[in-house]
Amino acid sequence: MPVHRVNGTSLYYEISGRGTPLLFIHGHGLTHEMFQPQIDYFKASYQVIAVDLRGNGQSGKLQAPSAKVIDIQCEDLSLLLGFLGVRGAVLIGADYGGILAQRFAYLYPNQVRALILADSLSKNTATSPSEKVWRSLWLVSQLANYLPGELFLRSLKVMYNRWDLAYRIIRKSMLHKRTSEMLVQSLATNQVDYTALLPLIRIPACCIAGDQAETDVRNMQDTAHRLPYGEFATIPDAFHLCNLCQPELFNKLVQDFLEDRTAER
Repeated sequence: MPVHRVNGTSLYYEISGRGTPLLFIHGHGLTHEMFQPQIDYFKASYQVIAVDLRGNGQSGKLQAPSAKVIDIQCEDLSLLLGFLGVRGAVLIGADYGGILAQRFAYLYPNQVRALILADSLSKNTATSPSEKVWRSLWLVSQLANYLPGELFLRSLKVMYNRWDLAYRIIRKSMLHKRTSEMLVQSLATNQVDYTALLPLIRIPACCIAGDQAETDVRNMQDTAHRLPYGEFATIPDAFHLCNLCQPELFNKLVQDFLEDRTAER
């Protein structure tokens, strides 16, 4: 599959189908493979582009200070879309990919026609006591990514015991994780606060969370509220990475949004 030299590194990507371009942006420590159920579903009617961000999967090294990581990865994607001749894509980002999608829509508005954000956030700074509690819990959850493989996979199996597909795809990524580059990307999210940027992103946006992930629900509700054309939806009986917990329901929700909100753009 193609590898494109861009911005001093290499980006691995897969492209298939024809129609409105959909750019899938994966989550923290994962790869384009986390969207395989969506790639298989949407490639019949859309042009599907799935990429490994630099520092992840089969793409090149991430060598940048944490404060610049997100903007550099956004620039990578912008250049890739230009290389592919894509003028306006729907960005579909999960977890860390959703953070990137928001920043990309702000930096490169002419390259984006809509946003679909899943299990992500737009503000990762804490001010109130309750926010500081949730921030502490989030940091603890991130540390689990750096546990020795056996310990992490054991806890992962318990967490995703009802969602085997999600477990298997996360497990595969964690067995091949690039720990130092994961850490830099974690640090890059530590001070994310896009609350001032969101009102400027004036395109259709759908913010999705699994109903079993309370933090994701709260974050996606807040993000949708701040986006001028934001909508919020939940996926029933789904946890973090709801596209893998309930792929059929997720695909149907995204399909409906695309047909209702982007057909005329």
